[in-house]
Amino acid sequence: MPNKGRATAANAHAQAREDILNPHAISTLSAGAVSAMSAVGAAVIKKNKAALSENADWFWHMFAKCEAKAARIAEQAARNPDACGDATFIELYAKNLPKLMASALEAHEKALRAK
Repeated sequence: MPNKGRATAANAHAQAREDILNPHAISTLSAGAVSAMSAVGAAVIKKNKAALSENADWFWHMFAKCEAKAARIAEQAARNPDACGDATFIELYAKNLPKLMASALEAHEKALRAK
């Protein structure tokens, strides 16, 4: 029984983290939605190559947080009874990931200038 308790606590901790995609939610997506997520992610990375080369550790950490947040926003919208499931998910993910990453990069640059 203690192992089960630890696993539950670990899962609750993982669910509370901002930079982890929910494995269960991702497993429910179609292959097309996962492929679209990959394409959007690759485009965001390609667009921000300069930031990646400047500080790769920060970039990957922030990318993971933005990716997880965009997926959570899209997942919530896709559950709406009037939504079109994967189509809604893909649309909102593709809309939010670039915005979230641009906002994070802007805040990071602003913080660096303030130092």
